[in-house]
Amino acid sequence: MTNVSDATITAMIVPAKIAPIVVDNFVIVLQLTLTLFVLLMYIPVLYRTVYRIVYEKASRAKESMLMMGLTLDSYWLSWFAYYSIINTAIAFLSWSVIQNGVFSENSS
Repeated sequence: MTNVSDATITAMIVPAKIAPIVVDNFVIVLQLTLTLFVLLMYIPVLYRTVYRIVYEKASRAKESMLMMGLTLDSYWLSWFAYYSIINTAIAFLSWSVIQNGVFSENSS
């Protein structure tokens, strides 16, 4: 098109203004403490579970209930339902803290 035999195309980068980088210290603190907080959140549940299992073994409540007609399915279903409710409550409370305390401060 230019009628020049040695014409070339030169690729060029044009510098553009970018927004200044903002360092978010909350993310750094969250990386260091989130694991600890999640661990502390589930330690009481684990402690209570172990305590109740040991207490049940010592009192032989399961064997007594089996003699009265309790099936193993209903026994384990009661444990599952009990701890599902507890874990759901913990997860909901954690979500609400994050939703109201963290995401409400988000600028976007």
